[in-house]
Amino acid sequence: MSDVRHSKESPGTWLTPCLILNIFPSMLSAPEEFIWGNPNPKELRILLPLAFPECLRLIEGLAGLAALVSESDPSSLEEAGSWGYGEDGFFYPFLTKGSQIRSRLEGSKSPFFLPRSGEVELFREDSLGCLLSPVLLDGKMFGFFLIELPNEAEESQILLLHLLCQKVAGLLKKGSEPSAVYRTFEDIGPDPLGELVFRLGNGKNSQLEKFKESRSICISGPASSGKKTLAKWIQKREFPGRPILTVSILPEQASKLEKALIDWEKMAESGTLILENSENYSLAQQRILFEYSQRKSGKSRLIFLENSGKKPAEEFLYFRSLLAENRLELPAWKDWAKSDKIAAVQPIFQEVCELHGRPDLALSGDAIESLVENASCQNLEDLRNAIEEAVLNSGSGEIRNSDLKKEGSKGISLPDPEDLDLRKAVEAVERQKILLADKLFGGNQIRMAKALGISRGSLQYKLKNLGLG
Repeated sequence: MSDVRHSKESPGTWLTPCLILNIFPSMLSAPEEFIWGNPNPKELRILLPLAFPECLRLIEGLAGLAALVSESDPSSLEEAGSWGYGEDGFFYPFLTKGSQIRSRLEGSKSPFFLPRSGEVELFREDSLGCLLSPVLLDGKMFGFFLIELPNEAEESQILLLHLLCQKVAGLLKKGSEPSAVYRTFEDIGPDPLGELVFRLGNGKNSQLEKFKESRSICISGPASSGKKTLAKWIQKREFPGRPILTVSILPEQASKLEKALIDWEKMAESGTLILENSENYSLAQQRILFEYSQRKSGKSRLIFLENSGKKPAEEFLYFRSLLAENRLELPAWKDWAKSDKIAAVQPIFQEVCELHGRPDLALSGDAIESLVENASCQNLEDLRNAIEEAVLNSGSGEIRNSDLKKEGSKGISLPDPEDLDLRKAVEAVERQKILLADKLFGGNQIRMAKALGISRGSLQYKLKNLGLG
């Protein structure tokens, strides 16, 4: 919800009257159907934007918005209806997740009035303050309403908004048993690969407790040894439901890095930042990150990832001490026991099958043995690439040893959605599409180029540039 802008035309106003009547044939108006009817959660998301202006009028508000839990990301909120803003919308910084007012809203059981102040910036110049109320479902906040008012809130306005929020909560609860849309991160199953990597790194519960307290930890290990996997496991275990953001490259200029930290903090909604390649940070970057880590409140948690065996280019003593205070060291793949390697195969295989829509696939015992014994698999990335290539090329229900390529995999995995490195994302998508075209057209570059929508020369250049030629 920290980056939602609110426009004059609320979501859903594109629906034609004919379509609306087809969806709600018995309704006289959207407000009446919303207030007196019994729509399901899907219908609520269509009705609420249409009914919101009338709700705002009843409460005598100047402008306002309603936010509900996101259908695509249950850990965040998104605008469900608004009115009274210009085309450019308006952003309420004081509602950023992790802020003092947001925390007060999440802990409140009834509406409360916030007077305009230096911290509470409002859209309308004639607004004296705003009325805020959470939408509570089983004690958890699944949305909220904000109404800007010209005067201090009266009891009747507070009561109307409270009833409105209760109505929305009741509609959300209807048929939500156990809906993936309203499922919180606490309901998501365990992560066996993360647990495995944590154990191999000799991780201790005391280190996790220290991370919760100090809000920083460093994970060191060889390339593709599971550092990011472990970082996400720690975040999910200790702070379920909170956002996470991966940053691969830091801005070189100090002023840009300071601004970027503020922006990343907002994007991650004061959750966790994964900062890669800490051994390459300059003195200025290290100093800024150390100073950020010492802030007492409002900051994001920091997980630093460092490639072991590489001496830092520059060393700022306090920053290096920060990394040493709470540190996990991961072993190289070659040092893993065979039983641990086998244990890593199945969760990666299941994840890849889900990614590519192949839940029907199985992995034979001889294929698992071949994967862990394959000399070309030097780390977890190689293992994942070998599995993904086998899944994409599989034509039967089971992958056998004979289906696995013995030479090094070309690498087709898409980067994590939390990763900000756009260049890596573009290269990964190009690599995946080219490999799929190669499979479909048997390596015929003319047909491949035509299907991909590029010239043959461009295809040959990309094959060479991506290491596929």
